[in-house]
Amino acid sequence: MSEFIFGFNVGFGPKGRQKRLVIVPVEFRRLFATVRGYRVWLALGAILMAVSAAGNAFMALMARPIFDRVLAPGQPDSGQPVPLVTFPWNNRTIYLDSFVPHMFHNAWTIFAVALLAVFIIKGLAEFCGTMLIQYVGLSAVTDLRDRVFAKLIRQPMGFFQHHPIGRLMSATINDIERLRVAMSEYLADFFLQTFSLAGFTFVLFLVNWKMALGSMIFLPFVAFPLSKLGKRIRKSVGRTQTRLGELNQMIQEGVSGNRVVKAFTMEDSEISKFRVTARRLMRENLRWISAYVLNGVMMDLLGAVIIALIVLFARDAINHHQMSTGKFMSFVIALIASYTPVKRIGIFYQQLEQARGASAQVFDYLALEEEQPDHPLAIPLPPFSRQIDFDRVKFSYDSGSAVLNDINLTVKAGEVTAIVGSSGAGKTTLVNLLPRFYSPTSGYVRIDGNNIDNVTLRSLRGQIAIVTQENILFNDTVWNNICYGRPGVPEERVVAAAQAALAHDFIQDLPQKYQTLLGDRGQRLSGGQRQRLAIARAILKDSPILILDEATSELDSESEMLVQKALANLMVGRTSFVIAHRLSTVRRADRILVLDDGEIRETGTHQELLARGGIYAHLYEMQFRDTDSPSEIPFGRRATDVQSDPQSDAPAGAD
Repeated sequence: MSEFIFGFNVGFGPKGRQKRLVIVPVEFRRLFATVRGYRVWLALGAILMAVSAAGNAFMALMARPIFDRVLAPGQPDSGQPVPLVTFPWNNRTIYLDSFVPHMFHNAWTIFAVALLAVFIIKGLAEFCGTMLIQYVGLSAVTDLRDRVFAKLIRQPMGFFQHHPIGRLMSATINDIERLRVAMSEYLADFFLQTFSLAGFTFVLFLVNWKMALGSMIFLPFVAFPLSKLGKRIRKSVGRTQTRLGELNQMIQEGVSGNRVVKAFTMEDSEISKFRVTARRLMRENLRWISAYVLNGVMMDLLGAVIIALIVLFARDAINHHQMSTGKFMSFVIALIASYTPVKRIGIFYQQLEQARGASAQVFDYLALEEEQPDHPLAIPLPPFSRQIDFDRVKFSYDSGSAVLNDINLTVKAGEVTAIVGSSGAGKTTLVNLLPRFYSPTSGYVRIDGNNIDNVTLRSLRGQIAIVTQENILFNDTVWNNICYGRPGVPEERVVAAAQAALAHDFIQDLPQKYQTLLGDRGQRLSGGQRQRLAIARAILKDSPILILDEATSELDSESEMLVQKALANLMVGRTSFVIAHRLSTVRRADRILVLDDGEIRETGTHQELLARGGIYAHLYEMQFRDTDSPSEIPFGRRATDVQSDPQSDAPAGAD
């Protein structure tokens, strides 16, 4: 029932199941629904195309005066009206003179003026109609691409764990591009050819209805194979789009992971995998192309058979003076001209089948539910001031085993809470619950007593800043990356944020300073520089709650020292959650949580946990068994204020 629309029941098939005659597949309805907002422009474009098609039909009728008057020997050049068409049902004749000013009397002049007028009107109508329909198609497809991108952006975090980036890119770009071809380039042609076919068919029946009926006998022999070829094209195009998605994914991984590829000398292997997938794509393309070409061959064969039979019939009609040469030429011209619309409509149908195959994934994405919307009674979260509570929180991904189990935690405003544990213990999952990237399976997360499920996402995330180990910088200027999400910020605030993040100095050394383009993912900068820009972005956001997720794990010693200083400036006066594998970065936290197998096993300060001799002490011993006592920037104090700390094991700034 959900797969098709505009169908009706036709009886019962085997085993009593009711059959359904399919008229319009739902994919077609979805495709044409995209132009719903442009109905007026589409209707106007269709009317203009009908005018142009009428011009085409009129041109076929003008073959009669050419052969019966203008080129016929012995016929008078003037003095007699020039017949254009005779209606078979009442023998009434329409004369070409009726469409030409009375000042023209010569048959050739009448014909020439009418021909010129028809071409001018036809050309203007076709140009304006094509532009209007192209505008409608392009606008509709652009709107659709906007909707798909917006839908993907609003998906919950778990969605991106199950959908490769390459396939998402392919759906947004390649799949919709196929829709653009069908809905803009071919839609205008479809209207023109449909109206032209109707006009030529009318001319055929006007000239000789018997020959017109005979010409249509063979059409079912092409229509049925065409429908079968369309199904083959649709399936093949669907597989083609999947292969394109695979290629996009391989390109994305090969380019972004190029350092790893080169480090393991896997260039030849990656090239080989790409070639195999590219060959699969080529084979899928050849499948639908063969069906596409076969349709044209069948149409050519049908045209040859029909014309041969028409000539045989018309020969006797002309010999018995039942038809003039001019009328026969009008019929032949209309018949040959109608062959082009039939073929072009077949091509449009094939393009529509391609679009149907390519659109399946697009509309599947559009049908997805977006990130859990705000509750109808959700309220803005008041400015954070007191504490954050995790109350009996449990969480699992996709109804699997629990990742977090019975988490009870209270964090006071201004506290620095470090979260440590082995990989897979649930550290990142725990902090991801706070900005509601995921919702607890059971239990509650509260900020100042407000259940975060009952507040608006914008107000919640507006009070949280996040710095991760892989901060994304956009292919934009330094300025826009720092001001991301906060347009119109005064210059002095942006510069102050960059200075606090220890980024201002290296920004001044860039070619265009704050207006320097960073390139894809900020690859023109070092890891430490990218991280300091991300910290500047967080400082500018000025949120009271801060999440640091392995913010220094992939940096060299010198870069880590600078980033640690920038983080110290960022954390001043903020309630901070710090995830770190390097325990040297969490020794000054107000409290350290040790997660193991999704549960809080230990909690306390650095010294308390070492004295306890439990999991934390074991992790600490493994990390520093063969190293000197590490140093760190004290949490909650500006790096510039740190000269030496009698409680630290090493001078400030040491690595």
